Amino acid sequence: MTTQETTKSKTTKQTTDKQFSKTAFLESAASTKERLEYEVVLQEGKVYSKKEADKLVADWKKKGVTI
Repeated sequence: MTTQETTKSKTTKQTTDKQFSKTAFLESAASTKERLEYEVVLQEGKVYSKKEADKLVADWKKKGVTI
């Protein structure tokens, strides 16, 4: 009887999220409302992960309006 040894290649999960520009978020927005939120919150020249951008939008919504 022979034994065979199988080796499984290890896959390393990247810990960093992909980063996108403001323009990329605006072009990929699913709705006009989502596009407007990104337009208001995100800054030109900076890059964001999807998670970061969504958190900025959520925080902005919670902030409310001051008179």
